[in-house]
Amino acid sequence: MANNEKASALRRLIGMPASTFVLHRKPMLFLDTLIDIGPESATCEWRAGDDFAFVTAGRGIPAYLGVEYMAQCIAVHAGARARIRGYVPPLGYLLGTRHYRSDAEWFETGVTYQATCQELVRDSQGMGSFACQIVRDGDSIARANLAVLERPQDIRLDERQ
Repeated sequence: MANNEKASALRRLIGMPASTFVLHRKPMLFLDTLIDIGPESATCEWRAGDDFAFVTAGRGIPAYLGVEYMAQCIAVHAGARARIRGYVPPLGYLLGTRHYRSDAEWFETGVTYQATCQELVRDSQGMGSFACQIVRDGDSIARANLAVLERPQDIRLDERQ
């Protein structure tokens, strides 16, 4: 598939639930919707309610969970890339996080946030590095570089049972 075709196929996935592209399910699925995607980047949106598994009453979601929001955005990106090729989501492993910084100690419930990932490098063995952010009202409030390993499952979507 040529780069223009890939980009076009990926863009048709915008607006789909994040669960379409990952193996995670509630309560471990943190993201709601894929809102933007390209061959090397993705943006996902979420709005956590007071019933979210990791909410601390009266405070919200601890900011250290921002790393998981970022990692799941990378997983959505990988799953979307697999989907346009006709495959199920790959297995993904978070290998490390560099320089996680958050301007807030807590993410508020009832507020809409976006997680973004931008591929910095990927090798032929599935190792990659991504620059990630969490955005609220257009402002970056958390950022980090994440190292990941992706392992394709080589199961076609039409072969799932």
